[in-house]
Amino acid sequence: MSGFKNQRLQASPLIVAAQSLNRLRMGLTLVLGIFPLLANAGVTTNLGTTANWTSHGGTLDGTHYSELTDISRSTIGTLAAPKLVEEFAFQTGVNGSHMGAPLVVGTTLYVVTPYPNNLVAYDLTTGLTKWTFAPSIRSYAFGVNCCDTVNRGPAYANNLIVFNTLDDTTVAVNATTGAQVWRTTLDDPKTGVTTNGATLIVPNKAIPGKSLVIVGSSSGEMAVRGWVKALDLDTGALQWTAYTTGSDVDVKITASYNPFYAKDKGTDQGILSWGDAANTKWQQGGSSVWGYITYDDATDLLFYGTSQPGVWNADQRPGDNKWGASLFARKASTGEAQWIYQVTPHDQWDFDAIAESTPLDLTTPIVTASGNHTQVLVHFNKNGFVYTFDRVTGEILSAPNFGVVPASINWADRIDLTTGFPVLALDPLNLDPTTGLPLPLKATHQGVTTNNVCPSAMGMKGWEPSAYSSKNSLFYLATFNLCMNYQGLQAEYIAGAPYMGSDLTVGLGPGYPGSFVMGEMVAWDFIKGQRAWAQPEPLPAYAGVLATAGDLVFYGTLDNQFKARDALTGELLFTTSLECSTVGSPISFTGPDGKQRIAVFSGVGWLAGGFTMTQSACPGKSRSTTNGGGRVHVYKLVP
Repeated sequence: MSGFKNQRLQASPLIVAAQSLNRLRMGLTLVLGIFPLLANAGVTTNLGTTANWTSHGGTLDGTHYSELTDISRSTIGTLAAPKLVEEFAFQTGVNGSHMGAPLVVGTTLYVVTPYPNNLVAYDLTTGLTKWTFAPSIRSYAFGVNCCDTVNRGPAYANNLIVFNTLDDTTVAVNATTGAQVWRTTLDDPKTGVTTNGATLIVPNKAIPGKSLVIVGSSSGEMAVRGWVKALDLDTGALQWTAYTTGSDVDVKITASYNPFYAKDKGTDQGILSWGDAANTKWQQGGSSVWGYITYDDATDLLFYGTSQPGVWNADQRPGDNKWGASLFARKASTGEAQWIYQVTPHDQWDFDAIAESTPLDLTTPIVTASGNHTQVLVHFNKNGFVYTFDRVTGEILSAPNFGVVPASINWADRIDLTTGFPVLALDPLNLDPTTGLPLPLKATHQGVTTNNVCPSAMGMKGWEPSAYSSKNSLFYLATFNLCMNYQGLQAEYIAGAPYMGSDLTVGLGPGYPGSFVMGEMVAWDFIKGQRAWAQPEPLPAYAGVLATAGDLVFYGTLDNQFKARDALTGELLFTTSLECSTVGSPISFTGPDGKQRIAVFSGVGWLAGGFTMTQSACPGKSRSTTNGGGRVHVYKLVP
């Protein structure tokens, strides 16, 4: 985001901004709605990983959960005398933000680096590099990609490692030899489209024995429109493409489409909801799919969210702007949309919906007026509400605020479960001159600064994947305690150029008055709709979370610490210093000796590094650098 002429993101000096926002918060009263709890729901039956880690979330449903128990509350040691020690620190050869997760298959660990997206295979027996595959890549993509040149990870199946390169290419590599098997060009980076998302390999239920590689587009800030594509795993041949904006044909809305809410029905809403007489705004509609995609084998459904609509200046795109900031349920075999739910219509705050959605199976149903629900989907949105859906129908079963205090959200009072709309907070002192009714309290407009919007554009929870423990029926997630001042700016459309148009300043939120707390690690009980525990973090986790059957939760924070907490109490049991902070997701696997290991990336770029205000992101590196770290740390237990 930094450096774009029609976009300014400021996060420093943070304390000054926080003081300003705290003054603005004085006297603000917010009345929150009451949310139903899922008190009658049973435990879940979702399983985690064991010896290997073959996709970004470990399993196709993306729980980031390991069933291994060697490393546990009772074996990890104490803070003073840890028994978890580093075994290897693999050098990747590339600096910058190492996002996503490495893979482990057998005794080999695989890493895809940030640009130039090298695939490196490491021998877990010797600690040596087996081979490196350096793909040819069009360097033009480096210049048009938004928000750090990351790669969110590969996937493994049938002895193939499949991953995206930044220049709109998907590559399959032989996992044993490192030789390229196929490569498929998906788009042209000169249009502004790039591909830094993770791949996901799922079964193709239309053709028994075949599999599909699912890929989403990035750079919704570049006046493009988002898409998801499916490729044949064996050959790389394109099987289907589904766009985010445009006609029902392009979005793959067919006769099987059946959304639960009336607001998401209607013909060609991907064109007609953009509020312009010429019906052309959707062509620059953004709404890309760079977040993590999950899959439910029982229903053959893919679940993913889209980013904010383009342009960020909402006054330039009146209307609901479908299908930006929306959740999709698609048949993997055909690409057809089963249901879509627009989370934040006319998204004015960059809340989007790119965070992962986790399918869970309940042993005891949730009972509502529409019937019994055992197949659910849980989604923590940047806007501050956590949604539990019936994943087959798209009905919202609950949507409570998951912030530290009610005022963590002040743009909306609640989610109306009958209509599906957010109920916007209203300003009784600002009346519509035509109707005389109060206007939305935190609406944003061009040329006007809307102060103290909570949460900020970083979200109450952003892209950083949560973990779900079926053992404890708890989610574990990193949250931000941040609010913002936001102003829309006039943006001019130029093909292949940034198309954003906002000026925002981020400051501390209301959760810990008088203290410098930018985030929390939270254990969330989705059955009760409340926190089980929460631990504050001065510098937050800008990375994913791992939960294990050993009742541990692993994550890293932006002060270069890698931590483990007790999954039931939140007690800190382990911490170690990395040479550089992590923006990656930890993984768990079995080493060559049959014992459990934990691995995590280190390395941050300019976006995550910007949070470390009082120190550089990595020792010896400038705060403004895009370089730092570039390692995979592997930990094991010692007697």
